[in-house]
Amino acid sequence: MYFFLPLEAYTALFPARGKLPLLQELSLGTHEPSAADPILDAFEVAPQLRSLECVNLHPYKFKFPWDNLSQIPIMTVTIGDSLDILRRAPRLESGSFIYTEELMNLAVPILKPLRHENLKEFAVLAPTWNEVIETQDLFRNLIAPHLRSLRICNIDWPPFGAHLSAFLASVDDLENLYLRKTALIEGEVIGFLELLPTLKHLTLLSSSMFTMVTDLLLTRLIWRPASKIPLVPKLETLEISLPGPLTTTFVELLESRWDVDEEVSSVAQLKEVKVDANDDYGDGIIQRLESLAQAGMRIIIGTPDVPLEDGLEYFSSW
Repeated sequence: MYFFLPLEAYTALFPARGKLPLLQELSLGTHEPSAADPILDAFEVAPQLRSLECVNLHPYKFKFPWDNLSQIPIMTVTIGDSLDILRRAPRLESGSFIYTEELMNLAVPILKPLRHENLKEFAVLAPTWNEVIETQDLFRNLIAPHLRSLRICNIDWPPFGAHLSAFLASVDDLENLYLRKTALIEGEVIGFLELLPTLKHLTLLSSSMFTMVTDLLLTRLIWRPASKIPLVPKLETLEISLPGPLTTTFVELLESRWDVDEEVSSVAQLKEVKVDANDDYGDGIIQRLESLAQAGMRIIIGTPDVPLEDGLEYFSSW
């Protein structure tokens, strides 16, 4: 069920209270909510509600059966609100929050440490018009030991690497890490990856202020059978942005992670690579990429003129 209404129009839904026995998914949105509006209880009794999203609308404008929820596709909140919601929703498995300190906070929660046993997918996002979010408080107070996927986007300030490192150290088996336009530097990212041997899918897309990937990280990812296990040995897909052109180190990484025997090696085969880089690189690199693509690796390359989503895909036998 989906509503996008002026907030005052939601008051007309009060007769629905207690009459929503089959409601499983609910999406609510509005323009410019006002602090003077009452708290609405039309959806308070919904025993089958499992998915809830609020767009440009503070969720505390309503009473919800938080304890039922397993999914929050998107919700606009503050850091304190999200910790409070995670505490109210102990069965939540997937949560995606857009953080903004601009919103009116109806009930300012006291930030206390929270251990969430069921959270498996978590997204920390910021709107492009407000990329200054105090995520330190979030990662300092949240423990999610069974998390499988973490996405962080548009958090460009202030730096939060030390707190994110402590958070990741408490996660048992993270498989997917997506970092885009974040206040993180390459050394911090290398430290994170040292904590994540189970990682299968990695995305590192740098902002103009912070570079997360250079040849330093690429070298650490190269698999050399005679040496110790590389970072993230289970890596299957990789998406990165580079500050310059493709390098031989990048190609060496791909070659080393393609030519592996998974039955006898502790290293997984890298199956898909997407890279955004300067298009000034030589024929030798192109030929080596084409050989990998023809062998079966999926390779997509974006440039300053061609965004990654429209980038060149080298011929693949898939």
